[in-house]
Amino acid sequence: MRARVDPTRCQGYALCVEVAPKHFTFDDWGFVQAVQIDADGEHLATVTKAIDRCPIKAIRWIGSPPTAAVVDPETDEPVRPV
Repeated sequence: MRARVDPTRCQGYALCVEVAPKHFTFDDWGFVQAVQIDADGEHLATVTKAIDRCPIKAIRWIGSPPTAAVVDPETDEPVRPV
């Protein structure tokens, strides 16, 4: 799986750098960037923890289906965002 930092949302809190320093680092302006975007095996849990700890939610998985799809309880169909 691949992680991506949205540069327009990142505020530089750097909790991801603390949790997963092999995957995230600072750019020239003090914002975070993903240096190793592929995460698998033992690194998957570490990058997931970094994503979860981001207070701005500026990091997300790319190239995979969403993990928390909202389902209508009456029809059991996925609900699309408006």
